[in-house]
Amino acid sequence: MHCPNCANESDLDQKFCRKCGFNLAPVSELFRPGADDEPKLTKLERDKLIMGRMVSWMIWGLLVLVLGVLVTIVNKQFKLDQFVGLLGSLIILCGVSIAMYGVLDTMRGGQFKKRKRKEMTSAANEINQPATTKELEGRMPIPLGSVTERTTQLIGADPDRRN
Repeated sequence: MHCPNCANESDLDQKFCRKCGFNLAPVSELFRPGADDEPKLTKLERDKLIMGRMVSWMIWGLLVLVLGVLVTIVNKQFKLDQFVGLLGSLIILCGVSIAMYGVLDTMRGGQFKKRKRKEMTSAANEINQPATTKELEGRMPIPLGSVTERTTQLIGADPDRRN
């Protein structure tokens, strides 16, 4: 990592730049792996969340399915057009599809989404890491004096010459 103020190379564990004294703590947090991860959920909380999502999709699917059945029943009772019967069948099919999506999403959601999120964060870290060093390539930072350089010079000087 390089100091954003003076471009001096620094470690991630440093709190301040050794050259200019810039506060590196917020910057080093950005470069730490896993700094932007979501809060960890316990297994029970994660399972409840996944099951709640599945039940929600299934309820919506069943509501659409019931609507399709009602349209089909009304079509049979009042002997309406064939188009209304086809529309009822399509609404039933949509309701079943929505309910099945909830089940299938839950079946793959526990493993697939977690693995995909890890791959995306590792890919983002790989993309961001070289970009920060490439920005500094070809540019030479202007060397600045140390914050304590003047104090160090005064230690060896005569007490009468200080003022």
